[in-house]
Amino acid sequence: MRTAALTTVIAAAALAAAACTSKQPGQPSPSSGQSAGSGASSSPSSGAANGLAGLNACSLLTDDEAKQVVPGVNPPIDQGELGGTGTSNCQWNKSVTNGAGGVAFSITVRPAQGLEDVNPNGGQTTKTTSNAGRQVVLLTNSGSGISCIAAVAVGSGRVDIEARTLRGATTEEMCTIVEKTDGFVEPKLPAS
Repeated sequence: MRTAALTTVIAAAALAAAACTSKQPGQPSPSSGQSAGSGASSSPSSGAANGLAGLNACSLLTDDEAKQVVPGVNPPIDQGELGGTGTSNCQWNKSVTNGAGGVAFSITVRPAQGLEDVNPNGGQTTKTTSNAGRQVVLLTNSGSGISCIAAVAVGSGRVDIEARTLRGATTEEMCTIVEKTDGFVEPKLPAS
């Protein structure tokens, strides 16, 4: 499912971020899980109320779907609670080949952190709404490297979809990975 509003915002954010983008040599590395926010946790009951408590991030994207997002991607790595207690993080990687193509993309389920907890970490944020009616904060180029993160509201919690690279790609390409991933993930999320 392509979200027209998200597509428009991704394109605009990528253009705005292009002036700030710099390519750095190196391999993509797993995100700290904190780049899209590490706000204070709410009570455990808030996670249960929004349907995200106990939801494994790796269950939101099948192997076939991940290969449609990034052909040649490696199997997922379940990173547990990377991103804080109560979270679930899953990451997919594609290695650098001939100096290009290296990317890491991930899904982080955050039952106790909402959109107000998104930490820009030097990046640019844009608020929008998906076609499914969910509030989204799009964050580009936070931290190091070239990145795009869509923080998708699910009740009082959120699900972050992130793509990051250190070489051979643009912010717009990272946002395209996020958009494709969102198309598979959002229909599987609990109702807000």
